Amino acid sequence: MQADSPPPSSRGTPSRRGRSARMAMLAASHSTDALPSEFSNKQLNSFTSCLSIPVEGALPIKPQDDAPSSPQSRMSQQATPGSFKRAPRKSKTNALAALQSHASQLSNDEGNSQDVTDDFFNGHSPIPVSPRLDLSSVKTSGPRYLPDHTSSRPFGLPDCPAFYPTSEEFKDPMTYIRSISEKAASFGICKIVPPVGWKMPFVTNTETFRFKTRLQRLNSIEATSRAKVNFLEQLYRFHKQQGNPRVSVPTINHKSLDLWLLRKEVQSLGGYEAVTKNKKWGDLGAILGYRGIPGLSTQIKNSYTRIILPYEHFCERVRKSPALSSSPTIKTDPHLKTHTNIQSSNSRQSSLRYPSSPPSSPLTSSSSSLSEPDDGDSKERIRTRSETNSVKRSTRTAAQGQFASTVMSRDGFGRMPSAAGAAQPDEVQKLTQEQSCEICQKKNYEDQMLLCDGCDCGFHMFCLDPPLASIPRGEWFCDACLFVTGGDFGFDEGEEHSLTSFQARDLEFRRRWWATHPPTHKSPPDLNDPTVICVGNTVVTEHDIEREFWRLVQSPNETVEIEYGADVHSTTHGSAMPTLETHPLEPASRDPWNLNNMPILSESLLRYIKSDISGMTVPWTYVGMIFSTFCWHNEDHYTYSINFQHWGETKTWYGIPGADADKFEAAIKSEAPDLFEAQPDLLFQLVTLMNPKRLSEAGVRVYACNQRAGEFVITFPKAYHAGFNHGLNFNEAVNFALPDWLPYGRDCVQRYREHRKLPVFSHDELLVTITQQSQSIKTAQWLEASLQEMTERELGSRRAARAMGITERVEDEDRPEDQYQCSYCKVFCYLSQVICHCKSEVVCVEHAKHLCSHPINQHVLRLRFSDVDLQENLAKVSERATIPAAWKAKFQRVLSDSSVPQLRSLRALLAEGERINYPLPELASLRKCVNRASEWLDASNTFIIRKQSRKRSRRSRGRPSLNESTPLSFDDRDPGDRPDRTLDDLYALLREVETLGFDTHEIGALRTLAEQAEVIKNKASALLKDDRAATDRDTFFNECERLLMEASSVNANLEEIHEVEKIVTRESLIKELEEKVDDTTTTLEDIRNLLSRARACNLPEDNTYMKMLLARQHAGDDWEDRARHVLDQPFKTIEELDELSSTDSNIPVDVSIYDRLMSARTRAKEFEKQAKIWLLPDNQGSKPKVAEVMRFVARAEKDFSIPAVKDLGQTAEFALDLESRCEAILRNRYQHRDEVDIFEMMTKWRSYAREHLAVFSLPTFEKLDTQLTLHQKWLEDLPWYCQQHGAKHGQDILNDVVDSTRPEDDLPPNDEYFTCICSAPVRPPPPGTQSDAVQCDHCFARFHGECAANGGSCPFCDHRHWNGAINKGRNWHFCFLPQILLSAPEVTKNYCDAWKQLEIIVHRVDRLSSVIGHFLTFASQPGNQRAEYIPQVRHYMRKLYKIQFAVSPSREVSFGLDLAGLHRILAGQPAPVRVRKRRRAKFVFGQDIDKDWLDGTRCICRGRTPFLLNFPTVECEMCNRRYHTGCVFYPIDGPMGQQLHRFLCPLCCIRKNRPYEYSEVRVKHFDNSDEDTYVNTTLMLETSSKDIIYKTLPRPYTQTLIVELIRYTSYTSGSSEVVNCPPPPHSVLTPPLARPPESGPSASHRLSHTPLPLPTPPTPVYELARQPSTNGHHVPPPPPWSTQWHNITSNPTPTRRSEVPEYSLPPPPPLSLSPHSGKKRKFADESPPPEARGSRSPKQTRRLPQTPILPPASVPARAMQQTLSPSLAMIVSPVDTEPSPRPASSVPYSGPASSSQRPSNTPPVKPIKLVMPKNK
Repeated sequence: MQADSPPPSSRGTPSRRGRSARMAMLAASHSTDALPSEFSNKQLNSFTSCLSIPVEGALPIKPQDDAPSSPQSRMSQQATPGSFKRAPRKSKTNALAALQSHASQLSNDEGNSQDVTDDFFNGHSPIPVSPRLDLSSVKTSGPRYLPDHTSSRPFGLPDCPAFYPTSEEFKDPMTYIRSISEKAASFGICKIVPPVGWKMPFVTNTETFRFKTRLQRLNSIEATSRAKVNFLEQLYRFHKQQGNPRVSVPTINHKSLDLWLLRKEVQSLGGYEAVTKNKKWGDLGAILGYRGIPGLSTQIKNSYTRIILPYEHFCERVRKSPALSSSPTIKTDPHLKTHTNIQSSNSRQSSLRYPSSPPSSPLTSSSSSLSEPDDGDSKERIRTRSETNSVKRSTRTAAQGQFASTVMSRDGFGRMPSAAGAAQPDEVQKLTQEQSCEICQKKNYEDQMLLCDGCDCGFHMFCLDPPLASIPRGEWFCDACLFVTGGDFGFDEGEEHSLTSFQARDLEFRRRWWATHPPTHKSPPDLNDPTVICVGNTVVTEHDIEREFWRLVQSPNETVEIEYGADVHSTTHGSAMPTLETHPLEPASRDPWNLNNMPILSESLLRYIKSDISGMTVPWTYVGMIFSTFCWHNEDHYTYSINFQHWGETKTWYGIPGADADKFEAAIKSEAPDLFEAQPDLLFQLVTLMNPKRLSEAGVRVYACNQRAGEFVITFPKAYHAGFNHGLNFNEAVNFALPDWLPYGRDCVQRYREHRKLPVFSHDELLVTITQQSQSIKTAQWLEASLQEMTERELGSRRAARAMGITERVEDEDRPEDQYQCSYCKVFCYLSQVICHCKSEVVCVEHAKHLCSHPINQHVLRLRFSDVDLQENLAKVSERATIPAAWKAKFQRVLSDSSVPQLRSLRALLAEGERINYPLPELASLRKCVNRASEWLDASNTFIIRKQSRKRSRRSRGRPSLNESTPLSFDDRDPGDRPDRTLDDLYALLREVETLGFDTHEIGALRTLAEQAEVIKNKASALLKDDRAATDRDTFFNECERLLMEASSVNANLEEIHEVEKIVTRESLIKELEEKVDDTTTTLEDIRNLLSRARACNLPEDNTYMKMLLARQHAGDDWEDRARHVLDQPFKTIEELDELSSTDSNIPVDVSIYDRLMSARTRAKEFEKQAKIWLLPDNQGSKPKVAEVMRFVARAEKDFSIPAVKDLGQTAEFALDLESRCEAILRNRYQHRDEVDIFEMMTKWRSYAREHLAVFSLPTFEKLDTQLTLHQKWLEDLPWYCQQHGAKHGQDILNDVVDSTRPEDDLPPNDEYFTCICSAPVRPPPPGTQSDAVQCDHCFARFHGECAANGGSCPFCDHRHWNGAINKGRNWHFCFLPQILLSAPEVTKNYCDAWKQLEIIVHRVDRLSSVIGHFLTFASQPGNQRAEYIPQVRHYMRKLYKIQFAVSPSREVSFGLDLAGLHRILAGQPAPVRVRKRRRAKFVFGQDIDKDWLDGTRCICRGRTPFLLNFPTVECEMCNRRYHTGCVFYPIDGPMGQQLHRFLCPLCCIRKNRPYEYSEVRVKHFDNSDEDTYVNTTLMLETSSKDIIYKTLPRPYTQTLIVELIRYTSYTSGSSEVVNCPPPPHSVLTPPLARPPESGPSASHRLSHTPLPLPTPPTPVYELARQPSTNGHHVPPPPPWSTQWHNITSNPTPTRRSEVPEYSLPPPPPLSLSPHSGKKRKFADESPPPEARGSRSPKQTRRLPQTPILPPASVPARAMQQTLSPSLAMIVSPVDTEPSPRPASSVPYSGPASSSQRPSNTPPVKPIKLVMPKNK
């Protein structure tokens, strides 16, 4: 894209860091990197920057010099020669974070600009990125093998070797690298591809990881390009400063003359004089590309003479000037690698002027093309700038204020300084007053003082050569600054990125670049080739990227600027590989190929460095984008390096072997000598590239490789390497060192010293540390040479210091590195330093004269080790290194002394060699020889040394004693102890030793033994041939025995001796058989031994003794088989054991089997005896426990089958089962499922146990027996217990109590006809009928005739009904019932129906008593005795009348009498004035307009459900409509089996504003379609609303009825308003939804009509089908529960009375006055508190209008939980002196406990169930 001409740029142009893309383009187009237009044949200069691509998350980096800093930090930023510190990693930090390159064109004509900027931004919004990098969007693994390519790599470079180790080879990285180094080191670099399956995890948090980048302009990195630009810049400035700014580049034949190449070629030919003398100008024309042009040599010479030669004379003069030659920092100061401060003498003033940065070079302020002349605009600009900067060339007195403002108007980079860095006016005035001329060193003539725009040094205009008559226009530079123009090159800072923002910029840059620069291919690339990628719609190969990179590097007209995230410290950002600190459980954190572990492996020398060095021993990470490059360099201290690519695009490497390093340096210096003249340490800065092709042409070997994801690249010592990236990738690198590195490391230290570069660590300290920490021979061998060189060098240096008269001092402790770093050459002088008392700096001995001005004999040589220590240390290492050689010499001496060395010497030599921790090649063969000799020696010892014979077998019964005379035998040893080596084996050993080549005394002993064996063998042969065996038998046997005794000393197996032995053994055996064959004490083992010996002696089978032995063995084997069979049986009987124990004594037996048999018989007898004792007790001893008997039976039945034990076990099982049942009952875990009453069943258990199980101790049964006795006494104490029938008769009482104590019935009915003592209204009779009702004369109450006949008087007015005058069937008092309830035993509470009935009666009556008590307390006040309370009084009296028994807290109080008295008072008052009732609003529902259905119902279902036709119905007592019981959730049976007779339908409940008892009722309005919106009928009735009020309710989660509103009529002030609603089709019946339980107080009180299933009974435990005992023992009959054992189940969940009784009726409204309402409900009549019912709203609770009775809910929950109700508290109070039917229990009443399971066997009580909703 064509860019507009930029506006004029002033001197204060901001730094390019953080500038916009347009400013970057502008500065780049006019920088020194852009060649003059005439020089480039008017080609368009294009500038492309990746910064022009806006990306979210990319932040500009704020320069450090813009930020406020403390004086200490500013001083730390100044690079002074006297500062001592460790050099940063490769000094890259200083080189790349040094002075920025700022360029602005001030003298060009912007109107004629020919620059083009590729604007990638083009006004688009920033590219959005995600916070986390998606690793699936990058390459995480590369191809293991690549296809063969026909095309070669660009420049024809060969590839470095690639290695593919196996998994076994890959285990040890140092060993593997050492194995390949011999081949790979000659290439400088190599690639290692890990084996398949190995993978290093990437653990960097891509969301938080951020890094800073550096900007790289590709065509400024190449050495030739930058040298050319620097030369042209210096040449232009020189001529401009000489007053000739319009000099232009000559053109020859319409081609611009390359001035830089011309000068280079002239210098290569010897210079101007030599070329002129030798007439080489014409040849130069051919070299420059000009041919056939007339006068070519003259044109070239004239151009050189006019333009270049004056500049060369100037340069020569500057080189010889004292200012330049005297400065030691120009060429070698490592602190100023990117900017050379010529004026070293004025460095102090310069640093004071600009404390935040070093002074700028001329290049940073302006950069002009040599060919562009000035015009009017430029003159005007120069004039303006001259006026602006004239203060630097004017007198101090003329404009000190302007000087201060101008000097501080910019920092060294042309930016406005920060507040912290700005100098005060007083300081500036002081600086100006102290300014002196750099030539004459005088401070006079301040008005003639001229300041350099580069170094701010002062010069008198008349001191200059040539002198200046006036102040020059524009900028002016001194000779030194002009000479080094362009020497401050470095990389600028880019932006701060996350991985995703950097990825977005790289992808967009690649897409747009290749879209505008597509490569050309002869044939379409193969898309399956892994080296081919698709960028957008463009197909690009790796070779295309490589060619394009080098094209851009060498292009003078096309500038591309990219970013590179290099040298990212892992100590700050974290390594991308797991470490033991961050990921201790990750196996890869211990992998030796993990770069965090590589420097500290056992064979890496860097592990001896005492501190971590970032980038060397701690990895650095690198994030690259396309075309980002790393320039030519080698590693710090020439160490190895290893680089791993985690993921991303390819990285191309170029490597040069270390052997060609000098060739490489010479080639690059010859390519750009000016650069190295200005910066000799240029290669340390990593800012220079050179084309590999040019290097190859210079004779340098260059190799290349492409690194892909998951691959390692190794660089070898001193190997130069460079490369670039093909796109976004993430690499990690670290250094390591192998022992072969030591010579390289020493050479590098010397090179650093020559260039005065800061080393990273002390090489000498590393050597000393290795000697201290590694004592191995292997270490000593490779360390000896380096340690010897260090020692000799150090001792020589000390001799030189002593020759200078320097005193010395030894220190025993290490110092920090900055205290032994030479301040002059920056080398670490660890072993000795020269110090002086006047300063803290140190120098090496070589630079001692540069320390200070004191005489050198006053200096001190500080030594770390003395000379003796150094020499001793070297001697120890040398001695250790020579140990293998000394052993080898000893080994050779032993072999040379004798041809058959002693085995003892060889063994000693082998032991010594094995102690040497070093591989010895001769040791393996020596070990093999000694081992073979040892094997031969062991074999020979089997003949020489006789083995100790094992002990003889134990003599069994029947053997003769030692005193008996027995014939001697040859050998009584076991056959295994007899010699098994023959005489032939002995001779074979003697023949073998002759070939082994060693000597030992066992050889002679073996030969002697062979001679003895031959003599004995001959004697035995003679005896075997002797005929005296038949004639002189005794003499013959004696000679045989003597020969056997003699042969026993020869440890060799001789066949002749065996034959002699058989003769002697047979004779001895026959004598022994004569004594033992008939012995009855002989065992079966003895018989078998005798048979074995007889057969060994070849005794014939028909021998008499053989026959007898065989017969006895057969009998013994038969007995043994039978005995083993019995013993192996799992159950042995006493009869079988008795039979085997009584065996004939003549039969030989096995003693061990016989002992086992008798032991088993004894145990069986003992078991039988004990079982009989327990079965037939004598009632004198203690009874055994059931568990003890069961353990006894288990032990007995494990091995034996004894009838008595079986009978005992069966009886014990009955007892154990009884105990478990009794325990289950006592723990309230017994589930009774039989029809028989549980207490009747337990009575049968007691009778059975006393009759049949009295032999056992049954503690649990005894506890239950006690409980049963207490239970019977408790039943007899019940007022309604019938002694005659033994029945309880409590059901009728319970029914009356439940019906009279309903909490929802506490208020009197609104019907005026409810006046009778019963609960039925006294309505007028139908027309034409006679009523039997009677009326009281006092209170005018009407009674049914039947009710009035009971007592003959008004129960409301007549006290006789309440004071006991009229006899009633229930003539007891309520106050005794709580005491009876509390006195019940536990078994009664858990299982007795009567106790559960009593508990319900007590709590319900107690609640009613509390309510009546509150009312009487209120009505006792005269002001509250009003006639309007008569219905309430009558209502309470009806309840008490139906209950019959007296109800009050104590016997002194009678609520019936109190109510009757109150009734007489209230009835005698005048009738109150009747107030006209306010008409209620009227609701018309869908059921109101429906017709009766077929079965006469007008139900909620509205007749839409056919299967409900014959369903049971219920009639509403108010509207007399009939409903299906299922549709309105009405239970058929009430609690405790009673029939419900009062039902108020849901519609009447809505109209009466009452809650419906059995479910929630919701009203739906047709106009509102929202399913969660309903009509609020309660609020409408209470407020008499004219409009329909809505409310929002959650979805139904319990029993819910939904009716639809058809019409609504409101009555206000006698008028009515109707709201019509079209009738919907029908109402909706909503069943309970199967939803999970919701949170809230009512979540645990939801009801369901489905009863909970009973648990499945377990499998029966026992099978009692055994027949009665037949052996006469006492065996009890089967227990009464034998067929019911399966009823015992262990239910660990509910505790005593913890289960809810099963009722089919939903619970009535809450007992609000119950003292236990805060506890868990136990019975059907106990409802949850009002706030716990999810289907009731607060306004739906029933109120008592106009009656100020204290509501029960007003009692605090805490008080109700902690105290009893008033009536119960009075009843159980100790002050109650009234007698009770039976003594009260001492157990205090603690309120109702958890309810228990209700038995189902009582006929009058119908089982009812309260089922809680399931939690799903």
